[in-house]
Amino acid sequence: MKDFDGDLKKDSVYIDSDRKVLILWLSSQQYKKVMSKQITHLNFGNTLVATKSGFEFWNDYDRSGFISVFKYSKTAKKMQLVQMRRTDDKLGRDNPNEGLFESSINLLTNKYLGVIKREVKGKTVKTFINAEMAYPKTYLETFGDAINFDYQEKCIAAYEKFNAKNRL
Repeated sequence: MKDFDGDLKKDSVYIDSDRKVLILWLSSQQYKKVMSKQITHLNFGNTLVATKSGFEFWNDYDRSGFISVFKYSKTAKKMQLVQMRRTDDKLGRDNPNEGLFESSINLLTNKYLGVIKREVKGKTVKTFINAEMAYPKTYLETFGDAINFDYQEKCIAAYEKFNAKNRL
């Protein structure tokens, strides 16, 4: 697939839909198989996307979804979860004046950004929520979708706190 660990040899990652896990082989680890924890809600719209320095795991469902971004950690010598992104139109369904809610967290800096998009007089208006959000270091072998759903709960809590304070 691609060289993740920088040794100029191809590494590989794939989704095992039967076992509901991600499987990775790194050349620098003598192609030892590394498996994620189970992804309990592995959906039909899942895929892997190569990035400049790693890969993204897209797991979509209904009209929402998660993107988990992995990058090779030279110090840990493993693939590390460095960012999570999500899209959710549930807030738009629950609140007719709201549109799409998008968010991301940089897991290296713990910086969270939520973006609320809504229509006002025919124009899309974006409102931003900035916050700190901390997670323990997560590597491919400790990754499962439980972290995505925990992130979802924290996103909704940040949205509700912001909304109560600012009365959107």
